[in-house]
Amino acid sequence: MAPVELLPDPDPAIAALARDLARARRPSYPLTLEVRRLAEPPDVATEALDALAVEAGFRGLGDGWVEVPRRIAAKLLAHVIGSELAYPAEVIPAEHVEALAGRFLALFPAQARYFTNGALSGDFAVYSSAGDEVLGWRSISEAPLDNGVIALSPERVAMLWAEDAP
Repeated sequence: MAPVELLPDPDPAIAALARDLARARRPSYPLTLEVRRLAEPPDVATEALDALAVEAGFRGLGDGWVEVPRRIAAKLLAHVIGSELAYPAEVIPAEHVEALAGRFLALFPAQARYFTNGALSGDFAVYSSAGDEVLGWRSISEAPLDNGVIALSPERVAMLWAEDAP
C-alpha cells in the first residue's frame, strides 16, 4: 500500500469559501478549511482522512472515523460554521450558515463520502451511514472540544473543522 499523495487544489471556489468563512466567523474562533486533490483514490478511505488531518496539524483516527450520510454532514457543517462548540451561542445567522455549508458540500459529487469524529453537541442526533446513533466523540486536536466533517471523493479530500475550549 502506497501512502496517500495529497496535492494542492487550485479551485478558486476554495479560496472564496475560505475568505467568506473567515469573515463570517470573525466574532468567534476561526475554522480550519483544508482541501487537497488526490493523486489517486486511496485503497482505504481512512488513509486519505488521516493524511489530510495530519497535514493540517491534527491526529488521524484510523478506524475511529464515523461515516455519516450527506444530510448528517450538512447538519454537522451548519453547527460547526454557525455556532460555538462549547456553548449554544449562534455566531452566524442560519440563512448564511446554510449557504456556506452548501458551498463546502458543492465541492463534492453526489457519490462522495462524509466522515466525522463523533457527536459533540447540537440540537439534532447524529447517525452513521449504517443507521447507528453516534454518541460521544474522539478528539483529533489538543483542544478540549473539536468537531467537523471530512469529505472524500475519488479526486478530492477536504475538512472543515472547529476547535473550541469551554
